[in-house]
Parts: sequence; C-alpha cells; structure tokens
Amino acid sequence: MNRITPKAGLRAAALVWLAVTGAAARPHGAAAQQDPSQLVEGVVAVVGDTAILWTELQELVIQARAEGMQVPQDRSGFRSFLEEALDSKINEVVLFIHARRAGITVSDREVSETVDNRLAQIQQNFSTESEYQQALAAMGTTPAEFRLRITQRTRVELVTRQFLQRQYSSTQPVPVSEAEIVQDFEARKPRLGTRPATVNLKQVLITPQPSEEAQLAARERAEQVISRLRAGEDFAEVARELSDDVASRANGGDLGWVRQGQLLPAFEDVLFWMRPGQVSNIVETSVGYHIIKLERVRGAERLARHILIRLPVTEQDRAAARELAEEVAAALRAGVDIDSLIEAHGDPSEQSTLNNYPRHQLPQAYQDALVGAAAGDIVGPFFMTREDGGTGKWVVARILELRPAGEWTLDDVRESLRMDIQERKTLQKIIDDLRAATHIEKRLDRFPLPG
Repeated sequence: MNRITPKAGLRAAALVWLAVTGAAARPHGAAAQQDPSQLVEGVVAVVGDTAILWTELQELVIQARAEGMQVPQDRSGFRSFLEEALDSKINEVVLFIHARRAGITVSDREVSETVDNRLAQIQQNFSTESEYQQALAAMGTTPAEFRLRITQRTRVELVTRQFLQRQYSSTQPVPVSEAEIVQDFEARKPRLGTRPATVNLKQVLITPQPSEEAQLAARERAEQVISRLRAGEDFAEVARELSDDVASRANGGDLGWVRQGQLLPAFEDVLFWMRPGQVSNIVETSVGYHIIKLERVRGAERLARHILIRLPVTEQDRAAARELAEEVAAALRAGVDIDSLIEAHGDPSEQSTLNNYPRHQLPQAYQDALVGAAAGDIVGPFFMTREDGGTGKWVVARILELRPAGEWTLDDVRESLRMDIQERKTLQKIIDDLRAATHIEKRLDRFPLPG
C-alpha cells in the first residue's frame, strides 16, 4: 500500500472515498457479466446474479483508514468489521438489483452533471492540477478511469435513491415505541452538547404596500420582459439588463439548484410544474413580478433562473406601514387576539410562528428587540431590513417563551428522534423484505485473515 502522509491523507480522503466505493457500482461492470462460478476464488458473496469480490472488501478497509476510522487490528475485531462491511455491500447490491427490476433509470445528462460537480469538489482539495494528477497516479488510476468509477457509482446512487423514494411512499411506516426513543436519547445525549437559548413567538409582519399606480407600472415592465423573451432574446442577457434581483442579476438570474421549501410558495407552485427549457408567464409574489425559466431537473432539485420586477415602494408607503404596525401593537396590548391580527394584516408569505428558534440565529433586529423581554411581552414594532436590498418589513411580536441555554431534554428532541428512528426502521424493513426475495450466498468464511 502506498504511504500517505497526514497532510496528503486529508486531501486524498475525498478521492479515496469516491474511488474505492466505485466498486459498489460493479453490477454494471465485469463482475456482473461473468459467471460467478468462474470467480469463486475471489468471491466473498453472490447476490442474485452479481458477485462481490474479496478485493472490494480490501478497498473498503483502505477507505475507512483514509477517512480516519479505527479499523480493528485483532483478528476477531477485524473479522466483525469485514462482516459488517460485507453486509452493507450486500444491501447496496440488493437495492440496485431491485431498482433495475422496477425499471428505474436515470438520464446520462443527470449522471454527467452530478459527476462534474463531484469532480470539481474533489479537485478543490488540491492546490494544483499536477497535485491532483499525482494523487490519482499514487492510487494506480488515470483521470479517465477515475471518472468512469465515479460515473458508475453515481448512476447506482441516483437509481437507488429513486427506488427508495418509491418504496418509502408505498411502505407503511414502522411504529416506534417510547422505550426506543428513550434508549436512543440516552445513547446520543453525551454527544448533543449544549442546547442554545431559544424563543417561541407569534408575529405580525407588515410589508409596505406599493400604490396601485406603482403596481400597474411594474406589471407593464414585466409584460415588456415577456415580449422580449418571446421574440427570442436570451433569458440570461435580459436578466442582466432588467432584473431587480441584485443577488442573481449579474449571473443572468441564476438561482442555482433549489428544492421545495427554499423559495416563495407562489414561485414554487409554478417552478415545480414546469418542464426543462420552459419559460413561465408572469408570477406574482409579495416581492414583485417574476418570469421564471427552468433549466434542468435533478431528482427533487430544480436549476432555475428568474427575472424580478420589484414592486417600487415610496417613503409614503413605508410611513403607512409603520402607522399600521403601531396600530397592531396597540391592539395587541389592548388584548386583541394575535391570530386575528395575523390574518388581517400579516404578510402571508412570511412565517407567523417561531417555535424553539435559536436566538443567536435570529436577525439582529430581533435580537435587539428581545433584550430585556420576558414571556408574555409584546415587542415592536421594529423594522427588519432585507439582505437583498428589497423592501423590509415591520414586525410586532408576542413572546410566548424564552428558554436559556442548557442541557437537552427528551421533550426537546422526542419528535425528531421518533422520526429518525422510524425512518431507520422503515428502511431496514424495506431492505429485509428485498433480501428475503433475493438469492444471497456469503463466502467470507472461506478467506483466511492475515496475521
């Protein structure tokens, strides 16, 4: 084995992780094409029509050590490590076999894009291209071979992920007992650290509203954008010229890869129903008018661009919003129910309730408003600016609870633990059912351990 210095090992770990786990993709490769009986001397397991080789387990040992894991040195511990590694490998192969039987495929384009991203991330760990090439040579591989192994592994991962999503949707969640939650909590508690100071509150967020004339003018600008795009102008170039979104304008309106829950609801309602290459009609949100272009789809993610025509807000509009915020605060202090005020005056695009929210993660305006506050207090109105330069909002909030930093309790994490345990148990049930329907033959006991 090539010697790896600590410094080089840190940079090479990412290379090793992807390179050696490429062996898991070998259902596509030579081992899947040969009769397992012809490979019997090197086969540690047969899963369906796929052979898992002794060399793959050896590579997993290299992977574990490169990632800093403690691989047992005694024969008994090392045997247990290999058995666990083999079981994990069998699970991967079982899932892939059944995914193929279910007819799940991924496009070459999706695989290629994912591989490009992974290679770029790996290369960032090296100072120069020459250093990267030397690391590959030390592993006994070429850039082309390395890309092939990552491509094989990536295809397996993407296919398996889609298959598992389908299986989860059709599998009844496995119940979780309180005893399991308590046991998991006690096992994790030493690693949880200190719970941060948190706040529970309800809030009315009041956005300055533009005049009717300003809205009509912005709408007219958006219509002009649509006309230019329909005439064949390049979306990115028009975005650079006309978009009011300072964060994405210079990049041609590029929003990057996004998932549901990251953008405004009205924006997502359109984006996640679009086809790649499609340009939307005008989409109205609390920020303004958007024209969206969907570039690509990758699983649950979307690569999108947009052009924003922001609704202009005058000083008079801001003054009217502040006046309304003062009235809301006075009404709250007079005993009016906050939920009715949220419904009547709150910005529907904003979150009206914060539960167990870490105080140090709040915007500075919130942190300043909470100084000296206690549960039951009404704070505000205070103004919250926007980082992207857009129209800010006035905030009036009722403090429900303020918790100081301290130790985590079971009540703090019970629901997240329950969901985590349920996910693990459901996954295990899916795998157990698939393994029961698959021919599996282990042969690890035929291989003598060194030493």
